[in-house]
Amino acid sequence: MIQTVLLVEDEASIREAYALRLEHKGYVVHTARNGEEGIALLQKTPPDILILDMVMSGISGLELLKEIRTADPELPVIVLTARGTIRDAVEAMRLGAFDFVTKSIDMDELFIALANASRFLTLSQEARYRTGQESERFSLDRMIAEGEVSRTLKKQIKNLASNDQITVLLQGETGSGKEYASKLIHYNGSRSERPFIEVDCPAIPSELFESELFGYEKGSFTGATTRKVGLLELSDGGTVLLDEIGDLPLHLQAKLLRVIEDRKIRRVGGGAQYPINVRFMAATHRDLRQAVKNGQFREDLFYRLNVVSLHIPALRERREDIIPMAERFLYESAQAFRKNVRTIAPDAQEMLLSYDFPGNIRELSNLMERAVMFCAGPRLEAKNFPSDMNQIRQESFSPGTSRTNDVGSELVLPMYYEIGKDSLPEHEKNLIRRVLEKSGGNKTLAASRLGISRWALDRRIKGS
Repeated sequence: MIQTVLLVEDEASIREAYALRLEHKGYVVHTARNGEEGIALLQKTPPDILILDMVMSGISGLELLKEIRTADPELPVIVLTARGTIRDAVEAMRLGAFDFVTKSIDMDELFIALANASRFLTLSQEARYRTGQESERFSLDRMIAEGEVSRTLKKQIKNLASNDQITVLLQGETGSGKEYASKLIHYNGSRSERPFIEVDCPAIPSELFESELFGYEKGSFTGATTRKVGLLELSDGGTVLLDEIGDLPLHLQAKLLRVIEDRKIRRVGGGAQYPINVRFMAATHRDLRQAVKNGQFREDLFYRLNVVSLHIPALRERREDIIPMAERFLYESAQAFRKNVRTIAPDAQEMLLSYDFPGNIRELSNLMERAVMFCAGPRLEAKNFPSDMNQIRQESFSPGTSRTNDVGSELVLPMYYEIGKDSLPEHEKNLIRRVLEKSGGNKTLAASRLGISRWALDRRIKGS
């Protein structure tokens, strides 16, 4: 993508030489002789990237940078200076500059900064496109919360979304929805239009962890031929999820702690520290308190992360959500595979509700995807699911066995009906009442056991 650059430089010889080199590199270049001209051009034809001399007559580069940041906080600004001091770099970065480079004849450092700014623009555009989709996908209204446990979780997520500064530690079993909860918090808060970046802590080799998160300077190690912007800089203004933080080695925990405390980063091989505006969230399936006692996790990092602890319940603890979630996964899989599968048969619902889902929501999603793939008709049957799930159901509900629900109540319901005295509506009302009792008040489970939909059950209860 060809990008437009505005170069604001008061020395004519430097301005003309830089403009020629930039045009030769493929950039469309506009130039301004001073800060006043630069402001006029910014308003008339906004560029993709701004290159700004730090010391100019009239409005200085830093003064112009302050004004630009108020009007356009997104524009990448590269600050030029004849003398490269750490104090100048820190001041420029504090005011929101994308990078700070020293003037040179070969312009290599400037071209590296421009390449990084171009990469940042591309990622920002992709992020904005994804954010539009993600904001809809992760709307809090779409969160399935049928039972009391889920409704409580939804309220907690809504409260955390309204405070975009507080650090959150999400804990729960693998596959229970920790990443989903973190995205709900992000996309329903004031940072929703900024990046959400997930850092998979165990997946990044420990020797590359610092350079991936903090970036690095050219020449900082063998192979560092250019400067690289790290994930924390790219996520500025947004949210970083440190996934499976409990698996991070101790020596890296110390480096991460300093960043979370100070909200500043130093690129590998660099001297200056740059401020970042990032909300941190961390997720783990481990018991971090126990890990602290065992010496496997830093106590100070635990308390820094554990400002608010959000427990994500296992799927077996929120059985009311199983069928609604399964129906959503069914719809998504049917769309993806272009299949006309629309409903889940009562026997399949019963099987799903009686299964404990050791893999939680991730397992349910995979099971539904597989079942839709192998389904030949418009309705998912129990036979479309793995045979071991069917075997569990057959063993649990075969004749002669004691068939019990979670609280141990018998599921065989002998019914007494006196002909000529009892009425069918009364008989139905008693049946519904007793099945609800045997289902622990779970309407979704009761509807499945009665062979009717949840909507039909609600209608019958209201009409009774």
